[in-house]
Amino acid sequence: MLLHAERQAIVDACRSMLSARLVVNTSGNVSVRVGTTIAITPSGVPYDRMTAQDICLIGLESGTEEEGALRPSSELPLHLAVYRATEALAIVHTHSMYATALSTILDQLPAIHYHIADLGGPVPVVRYATFGTEALAASVVAGLAGRNAVLMQNHGATTIGRDLPRALARAFTLEWLAEVYYHGSVLGTPSVLEPDEIATVVSAQRALAEERAARLKARSG
Repeated sequence: MLLHAERQAIVDACRSMLSARLVVNTSGNVSVRVGTTIAITPSGVPYDRMTAQDICLIGLESGTEEEGALRPSSELPLHLAVYRATEALAIVHTHSMYATALSTILDQLPAIHYHIADLGGPVPVVRYATFGTEALAASVVAGLAGRNAVLMQNHGATTIGRDLPRALARAFTLEWLAEVYYHGSVLGTPSVLEPDEIATVVSAQRALAEERAARLKARSG
């Protein structure tokens, strides 16, 4: 089976999403890009019964099926558009509770905590469009400019990454930030971090990542 490891990784990610209640029933979808091929979840298959063989393979340029007996996710246009427009190698789309709830009342999720730096800063809420449409795909692509996450009005959330673990981790981060903002709003008016502080956090995180990589290289050498 082609791309078995990648397909199994998608199944494992879906199970994690289900366990963490980032999705309901068969909602949401996950994909990874390998060269000019996309591996993406099928449509309508329960995550607890999904297997690696169920994952569909799609040509990035053609948008046509390369392997898989099942119909690919209805959000295939969104995944194709994001891969064509960005350097992302993985996409996670969820219908998580707090992110979806805030998508109905906010224009953007503000910098409620410095962890939002990994998402690129305040998370925009892109305008509602029917699921599976080119209009929705275009809105998400526009919202991802300079960002690693978007909220989709009255719909859910999408995160991207250079690999599936990073995209999935950002989905968890986004839902946590949305929940923090919700609870803060219940208690009062949340304070938010200024753009300069987010830039400082990004620089600090980059320096830590470089130091960690250098230490690992020295240890292996």
